Amino acid sequence: MRLLPPVASRLLSMVLAVAACAHASPSTSSDTLAETRASIAATNARFSEAMKRGDAEAVAQLFSEDGEAIPPGGKAFFSGRQGLRDYYAGRMRGTRFLDVVLTTVSVESSGDLAWATGTNRLTVQAGDAPPVTSTGRYLVVWKRQDDGRWLIRVDAVIPDPPG
Repeated sequence: MRLLPPVASRLLSMVLAVAACAHASPSTSSDTLAETRASIAATNARFSEAMKRGDAEAVAQLFSEDGEAIPPGGKAFFSGRQGLRDYYAGRMRGTRFLDVVLTTVSVESSGDLAWATGTNRLTVQAGDAPPVTSTGRYLVVWKRQDDGRWLIRVDAVIPDPPG
């Protein structure tokens, strides 16, 4: 039997947990999938703008209080607003995000959880080095707040292979 690496195992567990929620009773909110998708698109736009401004605080505020980021190529999980603020501040230190494009491919929801998949394209510049563009995919689990806003619960980024 082959075991999954820890990050893949945790990501699979989260996906299965979200899928299990599909059988949960629907929320009493009148929120439709189209409204959910529009809210997610608006939050993604705020995320992109905050990254380009280098505003780690604004990025952290787009996550739920119990939000988590699963960065590519690392073993750590960054949790909670302070942990997320520190993680994004570290990413922004010495690096400018010149362009951040998030393209949602699909959105599904059940109750107060939604999940979205999509692609990303980041153009960054470290110091005086030439800008570098990278692409990837993502799976984001969203959590509806008591005030109706959708915030990021889990952000998992999968970079495209080089070449």
